[in-house]
Amino acid sequence: MKEGNFAMADRSLEKEFDVLKNDLGSLKDDVATIAKLLAKKGSAQLSEAVDNGKARVQAGVGVLEDQVTARPLTSLLLAFGIGIMLGKITHR
Repeated sequence: MKEGNFAMADRSLEKEFDVLKNDLGSLKDDVATIAKLLAKKGSAQLSEAVDNGKARVQAGVGVLEDQVTARPLTSLLLAFGIGIMLGKITHR
């Protein structure tokens, strides 16, 4: 009679392991799906940030071009002065 109980317990244990393996497989699939969704969201946010950065740089370049066009001599002297300062800093 004891051998019958052990056989029954073994079958029960095998069923529990099968259920556990299935649950772990499902969990693995769920984690993979979540990781993919997070990667897509992060990629979308990064792309949006890059686009915003490009727009801001283009706007800044536009303002700079307007300033150079409005005051060409002042812009030239300023660029010359900055060049001299950078030359002195990097020469050391």
